Amino acid sequence: MKQHLESHIAGTIDADDVQIGRGVTVEEGVLITGNDGPAQRVALGDFSYVGRETRILAPEFCLGDYSKIHAHSFGHGAHPLRIGRNCWIGGNTVLDSMGGLDIADNVGIGNQSQLWSHIQFGDVIEGCRFRSQTYLYVQEDAWLVGHCILSPVEVGRRSMALVGSVITRDMEEDHVYAGVPATDVTAKVGPQFSRRTLEEKTEALRSVLQKFEEECPQFKGQLRIIHDVDGTEDGITYFDLSDRTYVQTHSPAEVAFFRSHVPLVKFTPKGSPPFYQPGPPDISHNGTPQPR
Repeated sequence: MKQHLESHIAGTIDADDVQIGRGVTVEEGVLITGNDGPAQRVALGDFSYVGRETRILAPEFCLGDYSKIHAHSFGHGAHPLRIGRNCWIGGNTVLDSMGGLDIADNVGIGNQSQLWSHIQFGDVIEGCRFRSQTYLYVQEDAWLVGHCILSPVEVGRRSMALVGSVITRDMEEDHVYAGVPATDVTAKVGPQFSRRTLEEKTEALRSVLQKFEEECPQFKGQLRIIHDVDGTEDGITYFDLSDRTYVQTHSPAEVAFFRSHVPLVKFTPKGSPPFYQPGPPDISHNGTPQPR
C-alpha cells in the first residue's frame, strides 16, 4: 500500500465486524468496544481520526471519511453512535447514544460539548417522572461552536449554536442560537452561511486551489474544478460545486488537500452512498414506546 494510504491503529478496537478504510489513525489509549463485550460493528472511513484516550462504548460505531474525534472524548450508549463524513468533534466531548445518536456529514462540534439522548437518575419507586430515551439526529452542516450542551432536540441543517449555549428546544434550519437556555439570535447575527451563486463558489474554490498549489507545487494541475474543463482525465481529482461532490482518486494530491483543508472545505465522493443510513432505534421500556 502506498505510504499516504496506510492506516495507523495504536489503540484497541474490539468488535465482531471491523471495517477500516485507508489512512485511518487511531491513537494510543483509544478503546472502541461494546458495553458488555465486543461491539457488533465498527466502521472507520478513509482518513478518519480518533484522538488519544478516547473511549467509545456502543454496539455500533461509525466515523466517516476525513472525520475527526479529538482526545479524551467519550461516547456511550445502548444504541448506535454514527458520525458521517467531514465532521470535527473537539476534545473532551460527550456523545450519548442511549437513545441513539446520528451525526450527519459536515457537522462541527466544539471542545467540551455534550450531546445527550437520554435522562435517567431519579428513583422510579419514589415516582420520579423524568426518565426518557430519545433519538438524536444532528443534520448536515450544523455547528455547535464549543462548550455547548444539547438535549435531544431537532437539529436542522446549517443551524448553529454559539459558544456556551444550552440547547433545550429545536434548532431550525439556517438559524443561530445562543445563551442559557439558548434563544434564536438569527435576526441579530445572521445565519451561519451567506447565499452564494455557483459562480461565487467556483471563484472561492479556485482561489483555495491556487493557494494550495503555490504551497505544494508538486501537485499543480492535479486538482481541478469541473466547470473549468471540457473533459476529464484519469488520476485527476475534479470538484463539482453543483452538487458538492468530487471524483475520488485517492491520489497524494487529493489526500494532502483534504487533510489540510477539512473541515473548512467539505466535499463527498461523487456517486457514493451515505456512510450510514440514519434512523431511530426501536426504543421501549416495558413494551411502551417513549414519547418525544
